[in-house]
Amino acid sequence: MDSRTPSGNSRSVNLLFLAVGLLVLAQIVLIYYQLASLPSMLPGLLALVGLVSLLLRVRSRSASQDERIEKLQHSLITQRMTDQDTGAALPGWFGQALDTECRRAIREFTPLTLMQFTLRCTDPATLAACRVRLAKMLTDQVSRPGDLVGLSDSGDIELLLPNTNEQAERLAERCIAQAERLLSAERVEIRLAACTLQPKADLSPDKVKEHLIHQIDRVNIQPPSSYSYRAEPADVEALNSTFNL
Repeated sequence: MDSRTPSGNSRSVNLLFLAVGLLVLAQIVLIYYQLASLPSMLPGLLALVGLVSLLLRVRSRSASQDERIEKLQHSLITQRMTDQDTGAALPGWFGQALDTECRRAIREFTPLTLMQFTLRCTDPATLAACRVRLAKMLTDQVSRPGDLVGLSDSGDIELLLPNTNEQAERLAERCIAQAERLLSAERVEIRLAACTLQPKADLSPDKVKEHLIHQIDRVNIQPPSSYSYRAEPADVEALNSTFNL
């Protein structure tokens, strides 16, 4: 077992304390046979007490460090949020962000936009490289709080844009044009589906995904470099309905 691991450190400390315990036992036996010369043994006893005190502090510090290391390891495992290749949010984290922004949109009465870029290529290596380049471009483009580039369950690039308005379609046009220029040298097809939903009481990730799927189905029958966008019409009565968190 690696002595650098928490369990390895604990084992080393326990072995050290066993050695000290044997040393203390030897000193006690020695004291028993040399009671007459106790004053001459006083420096050795003081040194022994100091050694035991030091080892107790080391053991306490080692236990504390082991606990911190275990917490950090657990955090790194459970909170892995981004894809190591694209830097985009993994589906689990992206889904949580979408749920949070749906709730925020209802509270703050602001529309929400979701986009999905679909890449198609017969060469898996080219497809993966294009996905990385596209994700990086989008990450550089969006910078507002809440904007998030992520991956869908199928590996497509998604873009979450809270607090959007009717200008979202123009953004979709720019995004597909920039993506086409970025990947023009590659044999890859790219299409964009996007939708903007109003902050109605029934706004939820499932509703957003349902609307997005409709746009994906529409754009998939169109030529490459096409986009399909739809904005949900505003309904004043629905927007004013009560929403309970």
